[in-house]
Amino acid sequence: MSDDMLDDGGSKSQVVERTCRILREVAKRGHSGTRLLDLTNATGLSRPTVHRILQSLIAERFVQQKSSKRYHLGTALYEIGLSAPSPLGDLEPFRQIMQDLANRCGDTVYLAIRRGDQSFYLLRCEGAFPIRTHVVNAGQTLPLVGSHAGHAFLASMEPAEAEDVISRAEKTPDLFGAGNAEFLRDEIERIRSQGYGWAKDVTIKGVAGICATVPNAYGQPYLAVTISAISSRLEKDRVDALSRMLLETAEAISDQLHSR
Repeated sequence: MSDDMLDDGGSKSQVVERTCRILREVAKRGHSGTRLLDLTNATGLSRPTVHRILQSLIAERFVQQKSSKRYHLGTALYEIGLSAPSPLGDLEPFRQIMQDLANRCGDTVYLAIRRGDQSFYLLRCEGAFPIRTHVVNAGQTLPLVGSHAGHAFLASMEPAEAEDVISRAEKTPDLFGAGNAEFLRDEIERIRSQGYGWAKDVTIKGVAGICATVPNAYGQPYLAVTISAISSRLEKDRVDALSRMLLETAEAISDQLHSR
């Protein structure tokens, strides 16, 4: 980037910071993209500054502008991402945190990572309760719209991005599992308001789950923790206590992740 981008008294280091801020805001909008006005409002930068940085990012293929005039992430970021290390690295420290939650609640717990419109399950840990929910194993994926972890991811997105995922999934209703789009939209609002989700019989009949994303100090959450059990095990009288355990676990994973 050239020195003429150093407006508003900015330094080269400020240009890097501003560029990263813009990229994060573009990423938040997902498939729906974002307007120049939205980026200006979200970043607090001047319109000319945002426009100049976007033009440089477009030239480097980090951002693309489609016929709708909205800005989207560019293909160069995908190419770079192929060489990027896993944000988790060794899973063993996270497994210990997850197993502690499973031991405390007695049920099955999962750690999932978002991959596009899918939840990829990294870890599955079992509690001592003899009736278990064999819904998904580590190494498997489920659609965001058809998994408890996915519901937590959707709730963490900008509303327009979440709606874009749901609307595209509506073309294939089976992706929602035992639920549907309208219930999912209501559930997302509940998750946003209370910080965690609780639902029964919406992914698979007879199965309930409590879900929450792992806080990410640097941007949108990309990990989620879920407690899964037969529906009769997750009635309201247990959910309040278990949700506190779940959120504590999510914070512990966040601390472990950001201490590296």
